[in-house]
Order: sequence, then C-alpha cells, then structure tokens
Amino acid sequence: MADALDLGSSPLLADGGSSPPSRTMTVTYGFKAPMKVDIEEISSTKRALRIELPAQSLSEKLETVYLHLAKRVRLPGFRPGKVPRDLLRSRFKDEATQEALKALIPESYGQALKEANLDPVSEPTLEEMVCEEGKPLSYRATFDVKPALQLSGYTGLEVYKEKIEATDSDVDQALEHFRERAAEYVPMDGWPALQEDLLVIDYEGFAGGKPLKDVSGRNTSILLGAHQFIPEFETQLHGLKKGEIREFSLEFPTDYGRRELAGKHVLFRIAVKEVKKKRVPSLDDDFAKTVGECEDVRTLREKVKQDLLAHKEREQVARLKGQIMEKLRAAHPFDPPESLVDAEVEAILADLRRDVSGHRTASAQREEETMRTKARELASRRVQNSLLLEAVAKQEGLVVSEEELQKEVESAAAALNRKPEALRELLQREGRIEAIRMQLLERKALDLLYERANVVEGVNLVTIA
Repeated sequence: MADALDLGSSPLLADGGSSPPSRTMTVTYGFKAPMKVDIEEISSTKRALRIELPAQSLSEKLETVYLHLAKRVRLPGFRPGKVPRDLLRSRFKDEATQEALKALIPESYGQALKEANLDPVSEPTLEEMVCEEGKPLSYRATFDVKPALQLSGYTGLEVYKEKIEATDSDVDQALEHFRERAAEYVPMDGWPALQEDLLVIDYEGFAGGKPLKDVSGRNTSILLGAHQFIPEFETQLHGLKKGEIREFSLEFPTDYGRRELAGKHVLFRIAVKEVKKKRVPSLDDDFAKTVGECEDVRTLREKVKQDLLAHKEREQVARLKGQIMEKLRAAHPFDPPESLVDAEVEAILADLRRDVSGHRTASAQREEETMRTKARELASRRVQNSLLLEAVAKQEGLVVSEEELQKEVESAAAALNRKPEALRELLQREGRIEAIRMQLLERKALDLLYERANVVEGVNLVTIA
C-alpha cells in the first residue's frame, strides 16, 4: 500500500475483490465525461473512495505529457520537437503514465472529496489501481476522517473537589525554597570540598597517554551532589582544597551516553581553582523586602500563603476539568482516528527524547520502548478529548474571534521575546495558526463544561473505567 501522491511505487492492480456497502454518485470532471465515485464507510473514522475516470481523461492527459516530452527530449537523428509520437510512446510510456497519474490522481481525488463533503485527517492510501490506455482509470483511496459525534448530557456533570488550604508547614517550605534560590556561594580558602560545595576546576582526560578530544574543561563549576558528572568522578573531588592537584583513573559505564567513552579507562588530571561554600540568607525583614517586596516577615508569610492558595486552586480546577473529560469519554465511547493517534504518539515521544537529550544511555532507550505503549494510551485519550471538545464547541456554537487569536499570538510572542507580527507571519507560513485557533476553541469548550458542571465538595468514591 502506498500513498496516493507517491505514484512511483503504487501497484497498478486490477480490482479483483468485493467492496463493502457504499453509495455512488456521479461527478462532472473537467466539464466533459462524468467521473464515478463510490463512497465506502469502512468504520466511523475511515472512508474509502472508489474513483473511476472516463478513458478519455487519461488519454488527454497523456497527450499533454507527450507534447511536453517532445519539446525537451533529445534523441540522436531527430531535431528538437520532431521525435515521432510512436517512438516517444515506446521509449517513455512508463514515465509518461506516471506524469499523467501525478496530475490526474490529486485532481480527481480532491474533486471527489469536495463533492462528497469529506474532510480527511490523513493522507490517502492508494490501492487497486487500473491504468490502461483506452480504458477507464480507476483506483481506491482510503483515509481517516473525524467521527460524527452528537453529544448529550454534557452539562451538569457531577465532579468532586477537595477542601484546599495552605498550612504553616506549606508556607515554611515555600520560604525555605526562596532562601535556597537566593543562596550565594562564597570562596573559602583552606576549606575541604564537601557535599553541596561548589568547586571551580580545570580538568583533562587521557587514554593511552594521549589527551582525549572534548574531555577537558577550564574554570568548570561542579556542585558536589548535583550529579553533573558520573558518581566516581565526583567522589574523587571530595576533600580537595583550593590549589590542590589530583590524578585518578576511572572506568566509564558501558551504557554511557558518549559512545567513544563507554566502558573506557580514563586518567583524569584535576586542578582545583576555587572551593565555595553555600551561604543561605537569614529569614528576616531584610530578606522579606528583597524577595517579596514586603515590609516584614509576617507580611511576606501572608503573601506566600495567598500565592500558595491561588496555585492550589488552579491545580484543583485542572483536576476537576480532568474529571469532566473522564466522564465525557465514558458517556461517549468511540475509537479515535488511527492517524491522529499515531501523530500524537510521535509528539509525546519527541518530548521524551528532548527531556533525555544528552543522556541517551541504553537503559534510556529501553525505557523509551516501554514508553511507546504508555504513550499510545495517553495519545488516544488526548485525541478523544480534542474531538469531544470540538463537538461541544460545534453544538454550542462557540467560535474564536480574530481578537482572541491575536491576543494568544501576542502572549506567545511576549513569552518568546519576539514581535507579534513576526511570530504570526511565521505561524501562518508554517500552517500552525489554525492549530492555535483550534486549541483556543477547545479551551473555550472545556471552560464552558466546567462552568456548567455540578461541583460537589467531597471525595469521589466511584472510579471511572
């Protein structure tokens, strides 16, 4: 099976099988002889078009192709443009046929889709093609479509919220986090490097007495305990003082991300240039003024508490919206289009690969293989959610205005430190502006479901399958 637009590898097979129930329509193609189209409903998310063009469509297209070939083909003994048509047919029949099909297939397929009022969400797969001069051209194109969803009972869904609060312990933890973020590293002469100390070193790696390429560094900062290097390397740094030099050998793990170092014995030479101790600021009024622009610690604590409550409220709203989508999926089960799920799986795995970039160990690769199955489950739910929200938006008559779309682009531009006009031009050029519009529409639909939901305080003891 091949993509309908990649005709170089498409099998030219006669139709030898029976077809599922279908409906037939006649389409005027090229304002001449009619084109016959059978629409097969394979499933709720898959359609096939059996398209038959009159014989003259192929003949006329081949005639055009041969005219162009005659102008550019150079054959010994013939002047440009004077190569006999029979010779062109015998020498370039296959090439001419493929050229003709590359024009006829997209044209007829696009016209058939328009007349059948079908909107594919995948590229077509071409099958059962019959292509012979003097006979009708026919083929079968299969593709995915969105399911026709008609939702009911989606308002007033009962969801359960918990009582939220910000305890003194929560506030203490947040303030401790602020203090850690404001910490400074102070140089300490004569201080032995300990866990959580920051070292500034020069280092170089050797194998067989020769320096290793890209295994060296100058003024490199290493925070002990942060696992920036392999554990054996960090262990050798403990206890060193400013000005000390140490040499040691270690063996890299066999699954180390850099293949040229995996399993290799390396001699390291280390020169310690600085040892720095972390200094955490005191939780006092000066700290409150610096970090929170508050007059004193008491005011800072109250501000932190309110911020924590707002954050927990946002998290709870997200959980409640998740409950709504679970109930909506349970009430309207359907199989999402495979092509959309496949695309979402690849997007999820692409995010995973970015997260482990630079750490492509064998174990990480095995984990990715395991993640593919989990990613498919997640992708299926995401696609179902998207289609359900799209259906809600359609039934409720929700739309995204140009002002709302522009505001979203401006928000994204601000986050990326770019000009809104330039970002919008890029999004339009890459065909992504409509995807943003659809995201906004789905967000509107979900907000509507949340606003109309029956939010009950308590714990839901019923688990949704």
